[in-house]
Amino acid sequence: MEPLVWIGIAIGLVVGVPGAMSALAVGMAGVAAAGVTAEEPERFGRMFVLQILPGTQGFYGFISGVLIMIGTGVLGGAVELEPPIGMLALAAAVPAIIQGFTAYGQGLVASASCGAVAKEPEVFGKSVVYTVMPETYAILGFLVTFLALIGLGVF
Repeated sequence: MEPLVWIGIAIGLVVGVPGAMSALAVGMAGVAAAGVTAEEPERFGRMFVLQILPGTQGFYGFISGVLIMIGTGVLGGAVELEPPIGMLALAAAVPAIIQGFTAYGQGLVASASCGAVAKEPEVFGKSVVYTVMPETYAILGFLVTFLALIGLGVF
């Protein structure tokens, strides 16, 4: 297959999977946050923080896709692509693709945290800590993709 096809698959998956998972997770947390805000509008700010946290995986995927485009020359213009570059880009993208699935678990925690904060407002800080924990693995996935792009000579 042409290198550009592999690069296109890598970009499509690395942007699409984390983006879709983040959209699901933010929506899930948004449902819980909307219920709390309807009853207690003054909690909007705290609910917004909990809702938006599961969206970061989508950003990590997007940044990974842009890095692949820049590193392979797809974004910068026409360049001569060596045959293995497409497969290397796809291989490097795998951790950033998989990290997108952490958004789902983070969305579940964020949803539960909305309910906890509605019941006991003083647990907001602790709820944020719980909600951020899946983020650790998303960051690690993005970091491995970034380092792999450099190490494999894609970027």
